[in-house]
Amino acid sequence: MFGNLQTIKQMMGIIKNANNPQAMLNTMAKNNPQVKQVMDYVNSNGGNAQQAFYSLAKQHGVNPNEILEMLK
Repeated sequence: MFGNLQTIKQMMGIIKNANNPQAMLNTMAKNNPQVKQVMDYVNSNGGNAQQAFYSLAKQHGVNPNEILEMLK
């Protein structure tokens, strides 16, 4: 579920540098079922991406802080 670390880092950079990150995510969700799945999961967690991430990590028995360290 967490995917390729390098790909995730690249996507984070693209989204951070977008003029309208939300519009970009919406477009990506329309064109990529995996992005839509992530956005649906976040929305099912009250729209709180951080809460969704920590919840998913816990479900998979993964320390979320280790993942965050790898993304730095």
